[in-house]
Parts: sequence; C-alpha cells; structure tokens
Amino acid sequence: MWKRKRRATPAPPTDSVESKGRADQAETHKRIRVFLDGLELPPAADIRDLLPVVEAYTGRPIQLIPTDPAALPEGIDAQSPCGLWLATAHADHIYYDRTTSRAHADGIIGHELGHLLRRHHKVDEGLLAGVGTLGGLLPDMTPGLIKMLLGRSHYAEPDEAEAETIGSLLLEHIHSSRADLHRDPISRTLLRRQR
Repeated sequence: MWKRKRRATPAPPTDSVESKGRADQAETHKRIRVFLDGLELPPAADIRDLLPVVEAYTGRPIQLIPTDPAALPEGIDAQSPCGLWLATAHADHIYYDRTTSRAHADGIIGHELGHLLRRHHKVDEGLLAGVGTLGGLLPDMTPGLIKMLLGRSHYAEPDEAEAETIGSLLLEHIHSSRADLHRDPISRTLLRRQR
C-alpha cells in the first residue's frame, strides 16, 4: 500500500522584528567565527588550554579564581551561578562559581574570555560602588584599582550576547579537538598508555 504524501504545513507568518533578530544573530555568529578562526586556536582538551592564546592576544596575564557565590557581596546575585571578569592595571582576573559542575564552570570561563577577546570595556558603576573588596575575595584591592568589572547576567545586551557566543564557540572548538584526538590512531594509542 502506498503511503499518502503529506502536504507541507505552511509556516506561520513570522514577525519581521523576530526574523531581523535571527538574521542579526546569524551575522554576529558568522563574524565571531571568523574572528576566532583568525586566532588559529590550537587543539585543546580543556578551556584552560586556551588561556595562553588569549593572554598572547591581549598581552595580559589571566588568573582563574574559583569562588563560592555565597561569599559575594549583596550587589551580585549569589543564587545564579555566574562569572566575573575583573581587569586591573596589570592582569585580568576571572572569577567563576566553584560549586557548579566542571562543564558549567568551563562555560562561564569561556564567556568571560569572550569579554577579554572582544575587549569589552563597560563598567557597571552601581556594582563597582558596592563591591569594596568583593566580599573579602580581594582584600588588597579597592574599587579605585579596578579598571573594569563585568558581571555575567544581562544576556540581552550586545556585549553579553557576543561574549556568550564566543564562549559557546570556544567550547565547540574544545569538543571538536577531543573528537579529533579520538579519531587519530596515534593519539588514541598515546591516550591508552596514559590510562
């Protein structure tokens, strides 16, 4: 018996604002992919393997600092796992939630690396005024020494959306690097020897 061909259901009309938003997202994604391709990222097994590339690009050392969100001051929402990029005169500090999974922490770090790579320079003055020593996390640092403070929270803002896209593409790069390692017979042999 022949199956009856189903007629394609016509797509509902899309709102022009919504379709423009998708087109903008696609363009941003394409632009960021070209930017990351230009960095010639090496194969990486972990987000931390990409830190030297970012440091070389920015010319600044990066410190990753695992943090307990409960220790953050009231101005930062401790209920949502988050990351924070703090730039001082000499280094970039990335704070991330140490209580979350490794995969989620890598996503947070990737997002903050996105801010670093795109050199986002927005200062959240309200947050900066209330951080003091960032809940004791930075006892030797005052807001006067902080050049930049970015919290991971408002994804609708263009810089946040761009950083989130970069973070996702960095994780995609790591995932594809791992897949390539497992396909390569020499790498498989070396990995077996390490077990």
